[in-house]
Amino acid sequence: MNSSISTPVRLRAGSPAQLVATLPYLFGFRPDQSVIVLGLKGRRIDGAARLDVSVALDSGLDAELLRQRLATVTGQGRRVIVVAWHDDAEVARRAVTAVIDAIGSPAMTVIVSGGRCQADDGPWQSCPEGVAEADEAGLTVLPSRATVEASVAGPSGFEADVAARAWPPICEMVETMTLNERRARAKHLLKRGLVMPGLVSSGNCLELAALARQGRVRDVMTAPMTTESAPNHVELWSAVVSQVPDVGAPAVLGLLGLAAWLAGEGAVQVCCVERGLKLEPDHSLLRLVDTINVMGVDPREWAKVRLLR
Repeated sequence: MNSSISTPVRLRAGSPAQLVATLPYLFGFRPDQSVIVLGLKGRRIDGAARLDVSVALDSGLDAELLRQRLATVTGQGRRVIVVAWHDDAEVARRAVTAVIDAIGSPAMTVIVSGGRCQADDGPWQSCPEGVAEADEAGLTVLPSRATVEASVAGPSGFEADVAARAWPPICEMVETMTLNERRARAKHLLKRGLVMPGLVSSGNCLELAALARQGRVRDVMTAPMTTESAPNHVELWSAVVSQVPDVGAPAVLGLLGLAAWLAGEGAVQVCCVERGLKLEPDHSLLRLVDTINVMGVDPREWAKVRLLR
């Protein structure tokens, strides 16, 4: 769901073609070159997972691991639909077969290619370009997953050089603070930044990132996050990520990924985890956000976690 929308939007699909039209809104981007696994309870989508077609066709794919990762979507009595979306319909079919080999036979398969779709062995149908209810509600769709990846990629070129030079002195300044001073400073910068996330200075972005490296300081940054405030946190931490060099990125990618989960922006969440774990494979917050994604945890569970803190 688009983070700018505070009220959930119910999208209805009466045919496979209409179902395909809803998928870009579900993921936040046009999921071409993808295999999508949908778990349905009754007539409602109760879980969804996406992987690249190239991953599904990887000869080294561990079918058991894939089955485990998809268990939260395919388990608990859900009907399963597997959708493969690719420019080449035959490549899409092979990807569907690979996923079925891992999870078993689904209730339906859908091949999407060239603006058309085919459910099981049925006729090809044209796919609608959009969904009127979603467009009227202001839901937006990014052109591709690459666009989402670019949004969490951090600074580049001249901006990356500037950030790399500014980072060490800001870290040195933070290291002179006591833990209480760091926590107080983090609360102050966070409170001010959430008021106008788009206007946070590059210096304050770097300082927030330097403060976020310590887990006991990150606690005061995650504590104010709720499903209601999550869009503001997404905007703030997106701004921070855009200013921070790779060396300081893992912690803030974790914070952005957590906020994205609460805001219903699964694509941003996953891209944060993927980039962050490449930079620091054992980062605790990124591992948590990754586990949340793999387990399909409902954002409403966060309220219970906050009460226990």
